[in-house]
Amino acid sequence: MDSRATDRLTFFLLAVIFGAGWFLVGAGRNTPVIDDWVYSWSVEHFLRTGELRVLEYSGTYPVAQVLWAALFGKLLGFSFATLHLATVTLSAIGCWAWYLTLRELDVDARASLLATLALVFNPVFFALSFSFMTDAPFVSASNVAVYCLVSAARRDRPGRLWIGCAIAVAAFLIRPLGVAIPIAALVALPWRASGRPWRLWQTTAAEWIAPPVCAIAAMAALWIVTTRTMGQADWQTIRMENLRWWTSIPLTQYAGWNVRILCETMFPLAPVLLAALFSRRSAVIASGIIAVAIAIVLSVTLREIPSPLPNWQTWSLQDIGARAMLTGVAATSAWSARVTPWLRGVSLLVIAAAIVGLAGVRNAAPEDRRGAGLLVALAALHLILVNTLWLYNDRYYIVFAPLVAYLATRLGPMRLWIAGPLLALWACVAVTGARDMLGVNDTAGGIARRLEASGVKPWEIDAGYAWNGWRLYAHPENLAPGGDPQSDVPFVTSDAPSPYAIANSPQPGYEVVAVVPLTDATWQATRQLYVLKRRTP
Repeated sequence: MDSRATDRLTFFLLAVIFGAGWFLVGAGRNTPVIDDWVYSWSVEHFLRTGELRVLEYSGTYPVAQVLWAALFGKLLGFSFATLHLATVTLSAIGCWAWYLTLRELDVDARASLLATLALVFNPVFFALSFSFMTDAPFVSASNVAVYCLVSAARRDRPGRLWIGCAIAVAAFLIRPLGVAIPIAALVALPWRASGRPWRLWQTTAAEWIAPPVCAIAAMAALWIVTTRTMGQADWQTIRMENLRWWTSIPLTQYAGWNVRILCETMFPLAPVLLAALFSRRSAVIASGIIAVAIAIVLSVTLREIPSPLPNWQTWSLQDIGARAMLTGVAATSAWSARVTPWLRGVSLLVIAAAIVGLAGVRNAAPEDRRGAGLLVALAALHLILVNTLWLYNDRYYIVFAPLVAYLATRLGPMRLWIAGPLLALWACVAVTGARDMLGVNDTAGGIARRLEASGVKPWEIDAGYAWNGWRLYAHPENLAPGGDPQSDVPFVTSDAPSPYAIANSPQPGYEVVAVVPLTDATWQATRQLYVLKRRTP
C-alpha cells in the first residue's frame, strides 16, 4: 500500500474512533462539564444577539472557539450536545494534523499512528474532546499550526509559514498561550539545515522571520481589542495580578511542582514510550539508570515520589473530571491505594525514557532538525508559561503530549505487543472515564430538575459547580430576587450552605433524602450521588 493510501486509511480510522467514541460516551447528553458552561454562555449569547461577549468569570477570550461552535449552533440549535460535537470535530482534525506532522518528520506510518493514538487515548484529551472546554480545541489548533510550520521547514517552503502563523493566531483566540507558537517558530526555524543561521538582512532569513513577527503583532492587537470589547474576564485579570507574587515562591517549591508536571505529563504517553523503550537494550539500561537516579534524588529532596495520577486532577484514580465538581469528598478506593506505588515506578521509567528520547533528537536527519527543534522550543515555552501563570493542572499539560510522542519515536522501533495492549487499556479508561464524567453531571442535572419540579427554588439547590455555574451564574434570573452572581452562587462564588445539595457523600448538618445510582460508573471511586436536605435548627 502506498503512503498516500496509508495516510487516508489512518484518517478514516481516526474519524471512526472519534465517531464511535461519541456514542460510547453518550456525548449527546445536554450537560455542562467542569468550566465549559462559562464558554457555552458566549455561544448562546452570540447566537441570540450576534454579539461576542464573555462572562466575567471567564479565564480567556475564546473567540475562535465560540465562532466555530456558533456554526454548529446555527445548523443544529444551541445545546451542550451541539457544543460537544463542535469540540470533537476539532479534536479529530488536530489528531490528523499531528499524524501528518510525524510523517513530515520522517517517522514511519505505523509509529506515527501509534504515537497519534497515544494522544487520542490520553484520557484527559479524550474526555475533554466531548466537552466545550478550551483544552482540546487549543491543542488541536496548535497541532494544525505546528504541522504547517514543520512542513514549511521540512520542505523549505517559507510560504507555508503564513498559513501556520495564521492558524497560530486562531489558537491564540482560544487561549492566549498560543503566543508561544510564533515565538517558537522564531527560535527554531530561521536556521539552515546545517545549523547555521542566515544573516538577518538576507532575503531568505526575512522569509522565515516575517510571518511569526506579523503573527505576534496580530496577537498583541487582538489582545487589546478583545479585552476592551468583550467584557472583563476576571480569572484572566487574577492571573495577571498574581504575577507580582511569582518571586515570593521559593525555587525549591517550583522544582517540586515541575517534578509533578513531568510525572503527570509523561505517564499518559506510557504506551508508546514503553513500546519504544523495550525495543533497544541500550535504551532500557540507560533509562533504568536514570530512573533509579531520579528516585534517589526525589526521595532525598521531596521525601516522596509523586503519583502521576494525584487526587483531584482531571485524570485521577477517583475518576475523570466529575466528582471534584460536587460537594463532599469521594474517598480513595482500596484498589487505587494498592496500585499507586506501581504507578509511581512506571512514571519514573517513562520520564527516563523521554529523557533518552530527547537525547536521540540530536541524531535526527539534518532536514528534520528544524522541525524537531520547533517541537522542543514550543514545549519549553509552554513550560515557562505554565510556571509563570501557575497553571498547575493536568489539563494544561496536554500541550506537551505531541513532543513526548515524538520523543518516543526517537527511542527506537515501537513494539506492537507492548503498545497495542497498553493503548487498549488507555482507551478503556478514556471511554469509561468520559462516559462517567458526562453521566455524573447529567445525573446531577436531572436531580436538580426533579427538585425544582417538587417546588424547590433553583437558588436553594447546590447541584455542583458546573450546573450551579450554568443555572445561576450564567443565568442569574434563576437566583433569588436581588441575588448577585458575583457573590451568591453556591460552589462558584459562595461558600454559604444551601437548603439542598447534591453530593458525593453525606455531609454534616444535612439529612439524606435520596441516594441516586451512577449507572455509568465502573472503576471510579463512588457509584452513587446523595440528595441532601439541610437540617433545620
